Amino acid sequence: MCFSGGFALAMAVDPVVVAPVLSQPSLPVPVSPSRKRTIDCGDRDLDAVARRCAHGLRVLGLRFDGDPLVPAERFAFLRERLGDGFIAVELRQEDGHPSEPLPKHHSVLTLSLIDEPGEPTRAALDQVLDLFANQLGLP
Repeated sequence: MCFSGGFALAMAVDPVVVAPVLSQPSLPVPVSPSRKRTIDCGDRDLDAVARRCAHGLRVLGLRFDGDPLVPAERFAFLRERLGDGFIAVELRQEDGHPSEPLPKHHSVLTLSLIDEPGEPTRAALDQVLDLFANQLGLP
């Protein structure tokens, strides 16, 4: 989730991690242009994940457009570093749950989730569950 996105990415260095998901990865806090275009994961680890992506690993990232904690620049950076291995799910602000307490939607799979068929946030959750099922060999 938000504070552990870089941690989940760094764990993907290990071949046993086959379904990394970065849901609204917020660190480092994007207070400057350089911090918007990075993630809380070291360069060596990110290079190792990129090599795994070149051989088929898929890293799923989820965010709301306009979320000040997860700027578009962060996902652009991940696309550049991970190539086709990074699958971005970017939802519109209007896709989030109307009762989320934050001024901008942020929590794709929790507070902002509208758990109803046909809702974009439910489709995002289903995409995460499908990745887990496919990569972990679940029915």
